Amino acid sequence: MRRFMLVLLAGCLMFSVALAAATGQFVAVEVEAFESWGILHWGTWSPMDERLVTTRVVQIPTEDAKDVSTILDACRTSDVGTKEQGSCNALNRFFYVRQAEYVLDPLLGRPYRIQLRNLTSGYIGIVLAVDGLNTNGNAVIASDSSDRKWILRPFQSVAISGWQVSSEEALQFEFATPSQSHSSLEDLRGSIQLAVYLADPFGAEDRKGTDAGEMIDQPTVVIPFVSATTNPVETLTFDYSRHRVMLGIQCENTDGVGIRIAAVVQGTAAQQAGLRSGDIITYANALPINTCADMQALLDSKSPGDRIVLKVHRPDRVFLVTIELEE
Repeated sequence: MRRFMLVLLAGCLMFSVALAAATGQFVAVEVEAFESWGILHWGTWSPMDERLVTTRVVQIPTEDAKDVSTILDACRTSDVGTKEQGSCNALNRFFYVRQAEYVLDPLLGRPYRIQLRNLTSGYIGIVLAVDGLNTNGNAVIASDSSDRKWILRPFQSVAISGWQVSSEEALQFEFATPSQSHSSLEDLRGSIQLAVYLADPFGAEDRKGTDAGEMIDQPTVVIPFVSATTNPVETLTFDYSRHRVMLGIQCENTDGVGIRIAAVVQGTAAQQAGLRSGDIITYANALPINTCADMQALLDSKSPGDRIVLKVHRPDRVFLVTIELEE
């Protein structure tokens, strides 16, 4: 019995690691997708599996290293208050710049949000960009400390659910095809980028920071924030389905043969081919398809412009349909 419990505990730990937030030096990030229960739009937010692709550690830029060294000298020699001490402690952990890249499997048509958690005892500023646009203001990011930031208090956790286009309006994040993004930056469509900045505890007040509110429909509150560095102290990037072909359906496994289409994404090849929610796909290119993983494996072997032939079952008929795949 004891051995069984140890095996069970090990399995639970492995599962928790698989769904763990992407954790950096200073911030933890988790992307959550919304699953609706019905017509009232009730539902639950569930964490998505974030798979690490690459991680790099690079030297602190010379200019930033000098600035941080000067600030830390002041932290040691000045009469530092409680608020400033937290930021001093965070800067004291800054030895390198970490750059990490993750991938996500998008749940097309689903809303999503980004959970952020400050891992430090000081204030941090986060530039959160989706499809290359700053979610705090909807502008193209400059990739330096001049970008407008979401400000997290010490150890604060917040959820960002959309582009904050004005002080009281936001545009909900939703997994969609690149062509449906409102961003004009084609190369960055399908990406979520985070750049983290640490506060200068002795910086004069400015207005480049905005408090991260608890809810996206609340007006944002501008608070002072001065970055200790020009460049970010770490970056995390999430890529969802860029450079991969897509069919344009939400897939569900069945208890028997084939896969079920849970939903069809508007404007995709699947919709143009007449596929519907509830359709069952049993074959693709004459290969049996019994799980969503079978379908994804086939798509991963294809390129944009390739065609696949699907065998589709409906209550009233069975038919073949040819679909040209798109990115």
